Amino acid sequence: MANPPSARPLRLPLHIPVAVLFSLLILGVGATISLYHYHATRLLLEVANERLFQKLADDARTALTESERAVRRSFVLLSASSLADAAGRDERFRFLPELAGLLSADPLIDSVMVGYGDGAFFLLRRADPPAGEGNEAAWTVLDAGSDDAEPHARPLLTYYFDDALRFLGTGPAVSAGFEPRLSDWYRRAAASDKLVVTPPYDFQHSHARGVTFARRNGSTVFGINVNFAAISSLLSRHSVTPSTRMRLVAGDRTLLASAAAAGGATAAGPFGDDLITRALDAPAAGAPPTLRMFDPATGGWHVSLAPMPGFGDEDWTLAVAAPDDEIFAEAYRQRQRAVLFTVAAVLVSFPLAWALSRLLTKPLHRLSGVAHSVSSLQFRQEAQTHSVILEVDQLAGAIAMMRSAIARFLELGRDLGAARDLHGLLRQVRAGAREVTGAPWCSASILIAGLDELEGADGTGTDERPPDDFEAEGLSDLGAQGDGPFSVKLAAPGGTIWHVLLIPLRNHEGEILGTLLLADRFAPDCRLQRSEVVGFLSALAGSAAIALENQRLLAGRKDLLHGVMRLVAEAIDAKSPYTGGHCRRVPRIALSLARAAHEAGTGPLAGYRLDPSGWEALQIAAWMHDCGKLTTPEYVIDKATKLETQYDRIHEIRTRFEVLKRDAEIGYWKGVAGGGDEVALRAERDLAWRTLDEEFAFVARCNRGGETMAAGDLERLGRIAQHRWTRTLDDTLGLSNAEMERRDGSPRAAPPAEETLLADRPEHVIPRRNSARFLPGNPWGFVMQAPDALYNRGELYNLSVARGTLTSEERFKINEHIVETIVMLGRLPLPPDLASVPEIAGGHHETMDGRGYPRGLKRDAMSVSARIMAIADIFEALTASDRPYKNAHSVDEALAIMETMRSRDAIDGDLFDLFVANEVWRDCVDQVDNAST
Repeated sequence: MANPPSARPLRLPLHIPVAVLFSLLILGVGATISLYHYHATRLLLEVANERLFQKLADDARTALTESERAVRRSFVLLSASSLADAAGRDERFRFLPELAGLLSADPLIDSVMVGYGDGAFFLLRRADPPAGEGNEAAWTVLDAGSDDAEPHARPLLTYYFDDALRFLGTGPAVSAGFEPRLSDWYRRAAASDKLVVTPPYDFQHSHARGVTFARRNGSTVFGINVNFAAISSLLSRHSVTPSTRMRLVAGDRTLLASAAAAGGATAAGPFGDDLITRALDAPAAGAPPTLRMFDPATGGWHVSLAPMPGFGDEDWTLAVAAPDDEIFAEAYRQRQRAVLFTVAAVLVSFPLAWALSRLLTKPLHRLSGVAHSVSSLQFRQEAQTHSVILEVDQLAGAIAMMRSAIARFLELGRDLGAARDLHGLLRQVRAGAREVTGAPWCSASILIAGLDELEGADGTGTDERPPDDFEAEGLSDLGAQGDGPFSVKLAAPGGTIWHVLLIPLRNHEGEILGTLLLADRFAPDCRLQRSEVVGFLSALAGSAAIALENQRLLAGRKDLLHGVMRLVAEAIDAKSPYTGGHCRRVPRIALSLARAAHEAGTGPLAGYRLDPSGWEALQIAAWMHDCGKLTTPEYVIDKATKLETQYDRIHEIRTRFEVLKRDAEIGYWKGVAGGGDEVALRAERDLAWRTLDEEFAFVARCNRGGETMAAGDLERLGRIAQHRWTRTLDDTLGLSNAEMERRDGSPRAAPPAEETLLADRPEHVIPRRNSARFLPGNPWGFVMQAPDALYNRGELYNLSVARGTLTSEERFKINEHIVETIVMLGRLPLPPDLASVPEIAGGHHETMDGRGYPRGLKRDAMSVSARIMAIADIFEALTASDRPYKNAHSVDEALAIMETMRSRDAIDGDLFDLFVANEVWRDCVDQVDNAST
């Protein structure tokens, strides 16, 4: 509960809560020290780990070196023995104790082999199954003697001995025809006097991987196999951490031995460890002995690379990888202990901190709720919050004042935004200013382009008011001297001193849009002198200026939109001299009919009402209803005859040349021909001339398109078209690229060639490139059936048009303008209140029975405004006197035609009745025959 103003609690400065926060800083310092200790421990472990890696490498290096020395000593012992001269199996068996001693002396030695020059072979190795209790085999001997069999058919026999080299038995022959002299180790040693080492390979008999040391002794070759699996076992005994990975790699990246502590020793195989591979790929120059690597699945690793002396002359590399999680396990445990200690300290101090923070932040919680209410535009009155903290208490007072000011300011903002005209805006500004200040007199003015000033004033009803002669007092120029507000004292004629406050209304560019002037009788406690009141009035003036500027901008944008709209309509009218007034007359008729429907109080149209947005949408749709004609070629719109088109005059020039050549030929024959019956020839010529004149006159009448073509006319036109004439010039000369492309693939006879008088040639047909808009399921809902060709300019085809001058392709092209209108208007970013513009503008060729185009809509699917557009467009088209293909109808004739359309359910009957009853057609009477009026 808030304390009453008379017993306000002691206020304290802000440093007391800061002291509480300082204790948190101490906790942060402790955490920093713990973090430092963690990193120091981590560094020590990292150094120790590197030393351990180095010791492991030294041990492995020593083991490999000692192993090679042991092998070399073994060769010395073998060379000194008479094993090389042993002739039979029994004699070779006598050396088993000596050979077993060599194998037992070095765990890396896998087996000892002897290959004789006569093809005999002797091998001793540890038995495959481990020796156990009893007389289980501990040693395996492979022997291929040179008894009676041929060298290529000697069997390689297996013999088993126990740990005391007592014979246990034989096993199956390993292979028949074994030939040791073909082995790589034998051939290498036989070709050299020195000790040789083979590359790593899989041993033939044990399938283990390793290398063979071999040396020739006369015709006998001794071999000692070193198994890499034993090296892997050796490495596994030196693991740094439980998950340490160790790889012994040859110079060509071949994996020789590997060990993973968690899984024990692993046999040598193809090298594919990604971590160690990336470490080996790292540049050697400047690289540290231990690399930090990262594996997405297992995290960070330390990888150490150490050079190893390989067997023979090769250089090997020992790679050891240990995971950071195990290397730094102790550091992690120290960090965990520090975290637990910090958490424990926080938990211990939490109750005290919670109680203290609750006590200190309780006023702030209340203020947070008030601020949240203000942000949610909820301004319910609440008791003011107080706090022992001075700054918090001041904040509470400021928030209370802000809440009250914003509430009132939003109310005034809504009132200003609701003003529909400048007069209403002025009234709202004056009312809001007087309500806040209580000033008895207020004046507001707005500067309007083209006018001097729009002004209004309010008073309390008293006869006393500030002086009217502001010019004399110098107030009129104050607004231009700075941003304001300006405060002055004025003396009225009655002796009253007025405190006058003048605030300019400026837009964002600093332009003065108007002024707000308030006056109150001067007094020490005059509200017009208080800074918070002046600030509020300045904000009110700013909002009023914004509202005024928005209205001006909105009006300007609407004027611009309507100007562009009229510009497009005038461009459409200017495009064709024969329809120059259509886009101007249709809006007048449509708006007149809509006004009549809007004002109808009874009947089926009594519910038709248009708001300002509806009127604007109808006006835009009426002006833009034919904007699609911008894409319709002029010659199609203005086509006055059937053969009229965009014509290349090279055809006319060619025809003239044909005539000149024919005249020259006739002149030649007139000069050489003689002796003919002149009278008969003249009669024949005159008859032909009369026939041609009549036929051309008939063709010319057909070309006009004023009458319907009967079946007999079409037959006669076909007969005339069959007249033959001779072309002597190449009709492909001088043509455009487009026309040449249309002629490609069309067989044409070389001149001189006979041709028909009228022809429909393939090049007359211009194909339609894109008809996706008219496919079923198109997004606009168009149901028009597009012709296959864009244009067909065939001579006989055009002259055979039954009614009018337009072919079906040209008629479709003209009708397509409404498709373009809908598509073009649909692409405009229209606001929601004008979203009906495409539907209204695009429906003036629809019929109430669904037989119209382009969507085939029925009456119920069309808005009333769209049906109004249809009637306006039809009436204007019927009464227009600027069509090239027909004469204008009188009003009576037009209404009669529309009555017929009404009976066929082509136009809306209710609107047509209203159109006739209200004589809406008189809005277009200046464009029709005066006799009809």
